[in-house]
Amino acid sequence: MIEIYLFVNPIGPICYQSELTLLDALSDQRKKIQLHILPIMNLHTVGISMDYLSMDKTDLDLRNQQTNQIYEASLDYKAAQLQGRKIARDFLLKLQCQVGVNNEPYSPELVKQLFAETNGDLEMFLEDRASELIKQNFAADQSVAREMGISMSPSAVVYNFGCERDYGVLLEGMEALRNIPLLCKTDQDNYRFFYQKKEVRDANVRRIESMNRRLVLL
Repeated sequence: MIEIYLFVNPIGPICYQSELTLLDALSDQRKKIQLHILPIMNLHTVGISMDYLSMDKTDLDLRNQQTNQIYEASLDYKAAQLQGRKIARDFLLKLQCQVGVNNEPYSPELVKQLFAETNGDLEMFLEDRASELIKQNFAADQSVAREMGISMSPSAVVYNFGCERDYGVLLEGMEALRNIPLLCKTDQDNYRFFYQKKEVRDANVRRIESMNRRLVLL
């Protein structure tokens, strides 16, 4: 089995492209793969978003606006997740495309419109969105991100339980994520790809205590 944790900006255009590329690559995989998509928000990810949008990062009003939009979009996505992964992914991609790619202003009206385009229950979505549980679920995601050492989006952690590695691999940035299909393999190509990288061979493998797993940065 393979387990992938993908950390994204819920309104980020780069994350949108990374998700499309990853989902396409995983569609060819015959192995059992569990993909967890988690929203992430911190000073670094907000800064990356502002850089992409050519915003002045010294403008506190703009920074607070961008931070609030990422936070609200994260809660939207967490509410959508309560109706299943398929609906949640569909909603997330629609939101990232409209706000991140098409530059449509984020708003509650847009969120309702996009969710209505999925097969989800809009009334239930709005009820869940207003609950305290959604905020708690988002906070839990941020805890996972901190423990895994996630500082930017997109980032991913890949656990391949079908090979000899007894630890996960952390990938940072869109280009690094292109290596995920190789990390999902269990053959000799995977072995050569992984162990030819000196920075990995010499790395300290740290432990994620709450998950009782180990992790190394590729």
